[in-house]
Amino acid sequence: MTTVALHHILLKSPLLAEDIVKELELGADFGDLAEEYSACQSATHQGFAGYHSLDTLPTPLVKALSDWDGETPYTPAVKTHLGFHILKPVAKLEREVLTDELADSDI
Repeated sequence: MTTVALHHILLKSPLLAEDIVKELELGADFGDLAEEYSACQSATHQGFAGYHSLDTLPTPLVKALSDWDGETPYTPAVKTHLGFHILKPVAKLEREVLTDELADSDI
């Protein structure tokens, strides 16, 4: 079971998510934006939402963490049932995560 440190900004609007990504691209501080805009309680901790098992995270978040290139400081906005997440990964996952889409393509 893989555990990851989750840093994110949770937004309810896709337009706001796009604006926040643009701010990050211009050099804004992730923690400051999380404190100001995130709809998650982790906003009080600059977006740090704790440590989570990959098994307990929504599939789109796991896929985004798996797809992360390891070079950019954050992921593009990811939609889940909770809203739109901008993730700030701290480490590249050691191996690709198997999703239903990947499993179906190997058949």
